[in-house]
Amino acid sequence: PQQGNVLFGSALDGWAFDLATFARLYQGKLEGVTDSCALLEGLWGDYFYSPRRKAIESGASEKGRKPLFVQLVLDNLWNIYGLVEARDETKLRSISERCGVVQNARDLRHADGRVPVRNLLSGWLPIERSLLGAICSVVPNPTGISEAKAERLLCSRLSDFASYPVETKELKSDIMRCDPASDRLIVFVSKMFPIEQGAMAGAKDTLERLVKNLSLTGDGDAVAGEGEIFLAFARVYSGTLRRGARVFVLGPKYDPRTMADDPDTSANPHLVEVEIDSLFVLMGRQLEPVESVPAGNIIGIGGLQNVVLKTATLSSTRFCPPFVDLPLIATPILRVAVEPRDIQNMPRLVRGLKLLNQADACVEVRVQESGEHVLLTLGEVHLERCIKDLQETYARIELNVSKPIVPFKETIVPFVPTSEENPEEEIAKDREKDKTVTLQTPNRQCTMKLLAVPLPAEVVQLLNENENVLKAYFQHQDTKQSDCPQALLDSIVELRKKLEQLLPDSVPYDRIWSFGPKKCGTNLLVNRTDFVHSSVWHDAVVSLNEADQKDPRMPYESAFLNGFQMASLAGPLCDEPMQGVCFIVERWELDMTIGVDVAIVASHGPLSGQIMSAVKEGCKKAFQNQPQRLVHPMYSCNITVNSDVLGKYRTYAFVLPVNYAETCKSIWETQL
Repeated sequence: PQQGNVLFGSALDGWAFDLATFARLYQGKLEGVTDSCALLEGLWGDYFYSPRRKAIESGASEKGRKPLFVQLVLDNLWNIYGLVEARDETKLRSISERCGVVQNARDLRHADGRVPVRNLLSGWLPIERSLLGAICSVVPNPTGISEAKAERLLCSRLSDFASYPVETKELKSDIMRCDPASDRLIVFVSKMFPIEQGAMAGAKDTLERLVKNLSLTGDGDAVAGEGEIFLAFARVYSGTLRRGARVFVLGPKYDPRTMADDPDTSANPHLVEVEIDSLFVLMGRQLEPVESVPAGNIIGIGGLQNVVLKTATLSSTRFCPPFVDLPLIATPILRVAVEPRDIQNMPRLVRGLKLLNQADACVEVRVQESGEHVLLTLGEVHLERCIKDLQETYARIELNVSKPIVPFKETIVPFVPTSEENPEEEIAKDREKDKTVTLQTPNRQCTMKLLAVPLPAEVVQLLNENENVLKAYFQHQDTKQSDCPQALLDSIVELRKKLEQLLPDSVPYDRIWSFGPKKCGTNLLVNRTDFVHSSVWHDAVVSLNEADQKDPRMPYESAFLNGFQMASLAGPLCDEPMQGVCFIVERWELDMTIGVDVAIVASHGPLSGQIMSAVKEGCKKAFQNQPQRLVHPMYSCNITVNSDVLGKYRTYAFVLPVNYAETCKSIWETQL
């Protein structure tokens, strides 16, 4: 609050202020306090004014004194609101005059006592002046974008800006200048939002054109409900956006570096050319149609609901990369399955979920392999709002909503002795057990031996933290090393170093064959056979000689890896993803001298499919040879309170049942 980026106020009554407002008001009125900066600092925190010492001191709560903010700000506001019940016309007129607000006798005698109070506060501390002043003083100037921020907008942390074409690099200066005269147009759409058609009362022609375009595209259901249309909330970074202009909509997977190899982008699914149908200046709840909008402004764009899902980048040049998505304030954690009560309304539910996904940036919609439509929200209140919007606005059908789904993961743990008398003996017996699994394919041509071991918690945490790094890294797996961004390579090198330190000796980091599931999970496949394969690390590619390339197992490597990916994606306990499991391949042999049985091929498929199935089942059996556990999520947060509200204990732990999941617990930890 001392920095001016926090406003206190009431939108209902139309007033707002920052700390600087009252610091200026009381400057010179507190005896002994002449420095406005000291008064501004004292207005927030555990400070009070001491008339005896004529100074602002700390420790208001310990000394039983009112904080300065309560004494100078909240008490005055509370007294003004107290006049609603008192109906003291004389006092209201007196306070209004001292605040420089003129109120007529009719307002002072209004039947609703809140009317004169609302007029007083909105005239004394108008919300529009406070809000606009804070925006001008706190929000960065559009023409003052730094070079680092411009590069951050054009490429992610794991990308290398130097690898972009020259035409792309030139866009950085356009963004920094925020030049409306630039020929290179750049616009970023941060979200799609529904509006009432009544807000476009002054733009009847535009409204009719939007509705007509929806019907022409054959997606008339894109109108959220009767009286609602979707607009794009966007900011112009460079150039001037004009109505009727043709621009490119850049998808999140579009890469301008592909322009050098294939200038023809007509077949590129991540690049769509559209015409700007309408432009609006956002005037509160009203929309003012305009013909053009220069750089530096925030606008509403009509006609993009069929090509933009949530966010997008618009540009007049195909060399512009898509902007990095804005980070979410919170991650959706509460998930439910939804279905229509009448199965014939399934198409309406699908369209409604699509519209809800567009309208709410914090919602995620997924379709499970079972065909269920799952809705992910931030919490119970958010879920209730989303279900209400689906039923009343976007889908307009009755829904069946499941109980909240708790996502589980499957893992294995080290052996824990149950005997308190001879734990060492139990551990010794467990070590003597052979926990490996040996399998053969149905045609007996392939034999494999697998062992599952638990990974240390530090390794699991490290892989979780680097999930995005691994995901981006394997997207470059088919490219040359020089094409991989240097920042990404540095992250991979750092990950390798940490894995080398944290992995046990039985799991050599340089023998890692794959990560799973989806090549970026917390499970490892380690090869300890004589089979030579390319390293999972880019900068340590094993050069395969002629003998290695003639290895009969080489054509079936992808089948082996796919079997591991399938097993790590759905474990044996309840078909949930695995976590923290390392599968060690101790033997993999092929005997091609055994003849091919036509009947086996007909029932089990070719050898590649048999290997995939055998690896999948072998991993699950090796998993079951170890102590198994289910991992479920825990919600934890820290609560900070004053020491006077606590008893003799300084730390409390509360385990509270969450309404939306009986098996899930919330842990609240308070630490002082």
